[in-house]
Amino acid sequence: MEIKMVTLLDLVDKLGKIFLENKEKRIIVVGTTCTGKTFLTGHLKGSIDMDEYIFPLLTKKEKDSVCTFPWTPKIGQKMTSLVREKLKVKPGQPVFGTVVLDADLIIYLKIRDKLLKERSQLRKVNFEDAKNMQKQIESEIKKVNVPVIKIIL
Repeated sequence: MEIKMVTLLDLVDKLGKIFLENKEKRIIVVGTTCTGKTFLTGHLKGSIDMDEYIFPLLTKKEKDSVCTFPWTPKIGQKMTSLVREKLKVKPGQPVFGTVVLDADLIIYLKIRDKLLKERSQLRKVNFEDAKNMQKQIESEIKKVNVPVIKIIL
């Protein structure tokens, strides 16, 4: 299924409905940086921001290994490994992040390049790093046999 969204508030409403219809499922919402994940978790009760959950659990060495620039696939693989080791998705607690975890339903926030460029500039994030992260997420989604709802931002 593919859905095109206009605003983040519209997306909050749509995700709330999807979560309610699938409350018995383990749900992940994945997207590259600048897709609004933190905003959404702040507006969707019971959801978990992967970064807020995982970073307090990492050692200084682990944080240093994944918080370097530019972003590379190796950094992405390390972060994926750490998150999969430390975080399990539970029904009724959708997890928002950049790592594809074991789940029953994936909601993929696919951001168009034009919007990603705008948001990257506003947040002073490297556009190419964000695109590379997006490519890794798409690659990980293809590896799993789980229903995917793609939301185009």
